[in-house]
Amino acid sequence: MTRLNTLSPWLAAVAFVLCTQGVAQAEERFTLSIPGVSDDRLFTAAAASDANNCGGKNISPALSWNAGPPGTLSYAIVMLDPDGQRGQGVDHWILYGIKASTRQIPTGAGSKPALEGVSGINSKNTRGYIGPCPPIGDSAHHYLIQLFALDLPPEALPAGLTRAQLMEKINGHVLRNSSVVRRYHR
Repeated sequence: MTRLNTLSPWLAAVAFVLCTQGVAQAEERFTLSIPGVSDDRLFTAAAASDANNCGGKNISPALSWNAGPPGTLSYAIVMLDPDGQRGQGVDHWILYGIKASTRQIPTGAGSKPALEGVSGINSKNTRGYIGPCPPIGDSAHHYLIQLFALDLPPEALPAGLTRAQLMEKINGHVLRNSSVVRRYHR
């Protein structure tokens, strides 16, 4: 028997293991999306704030995601405009304590008090979603919506955290994260 014939079963086994690892890794992708819209698109006017002549209806976008990795006990969502306040950033939506079984948030749910989870404090010092309202004439602002899969139970964090406080509390507890970007200008 030649050396090649002796190695063939081992090579086949190694190839099989490598292929199945690739499939397992592909299945582990954790992805956030806004249904029906590709990334880096403009928000609709309806998503814009309904205050200060912003022209919108303050309707939060629908969000959906696939299951978090093993060990996920809850999710957190943050929507940040890093261009706002002349580059200092504006927190538009902070939501956490979302059950691990949840896979979507419907359109408009961000401004409703019955939304699952715990609302944090946004840059307007209120709870819930506040839509985009960049200054007239600014270039399109970017709105980063982040989803964090956490190893913390839904009730682990206190109500009323700011984005900075939330980030501090979840440090070391993020199993995976995913994000989408939207833009808006007036």
